[in-house]
Order: sequence, then structure tokens, then C-alpha cells
Amino acid sequence: MGRRRAILLLAAAAAHLVVVCLGALHVHIGDEGWARRAVKYYGLLSGADSGYSFFAPGVGATRSASFQVNGADGKIAADVLETGVSGEADIRVRNIIGMFWLEEDQMVRRSLVASWAGKVLARHPDADSVVVQLDTFELPSMAEYREGKAAGWNLDYRAKFVHRAKLLRAQQSNGAVP
Repeated sequence: MGRRRAILLLAAAAAHLVVVCLGALHVHIGDEGWARRAVKYYGLLSGADSGYSFFAPGVGATRSASFQVNGADGKIAADVLETGVSGEADIRVRNIIGMFWLEEDQMVRRSLVASWAGKVLARHPDADSVVVQLDTFELPSMAEYREGKAAGWNLDYRAKFVHRAKLLRAQQSNGAVP
């Protein structure tokens, strides 16, 4: 490699590092002048202006939906809505699950969860019921972490759903009137 090429690559790496540092420090350099516009566009295109917020509170909480499938034979199985078929589809499913935390109406929340439970019960036709559990993984801020607060899962919602037809049959066999 020639000396000139090495100097050019070193200058490009240094310039990139400067843009990364500006982004991490959340420095806005403005839109005036071609050099500033070039740095701004380079940061946008390369992601160097992203701020690199790896730590709370810049990082959002992780949400989880899990399903405990209770079989008629007493066996318990775990299931999830994500299929693993494609990353994009699983991101979409996680976005739909995230709607639970955005919705304030309790009836709409219950309808969402009942829909998910129905999907899981359809995958397990021999199941008697499914328990839906929604959790949030909370990251403490760096100050809280230094004070000893640990990250952990918090239970947000838990409900049990039963096949309607199986529930009606059970009620009729016990002499109960639906």
C-alpha cells in the first residue's frame, strides 16, 4: 500500500471517528455550508450520528409474551407467537404484542390477549387451556445500577383462557347450566 493511500485511509477513519463522537455527544453542527451538510448526510447514511445509546434510559424495556399450554392429559407445554420463519415476521409479531402496552382501554387489551390465546389454542387442538403471561424486562439507569438495583422481569398481565366448546361440555357434564 502506498504512503499516500495509507494517509488517505487514516484521514477517512479519523473523520469517521469525529462524526461518531459528535453523534455520541449529541452535537448538532448545523446546516450552513457544504462541509456541515456533508458531515450531516454522512452521519445519517452511515449511522454514525445515532448517539449509541446502549444504556438506560436510552434503551427501551424488553417486552415478552409467553404461553403455557395445559393439555387434557396434564402435560404442560410452552409456546410463543413468533414462528422463527423470518426475522421480519417475528418483528411484526413483537410489534403487535407491543400494542398491549400502548393500549389504555382494558377491554381492548383483553381482546388482544384473547386473540393471541385463540391462536395458540388453534396450534394445540388437544389443549384444555392456555395461560398468557406478559412481562417487561426493566433495565435500571446507570445511577440505579451503581446503587445496586438489578435488571429483572416484571409481570404485567396474566390470564387463563379455555376452549369455549370444552368449557360448555365440562359444564354440561357437571350438570351446570351455561
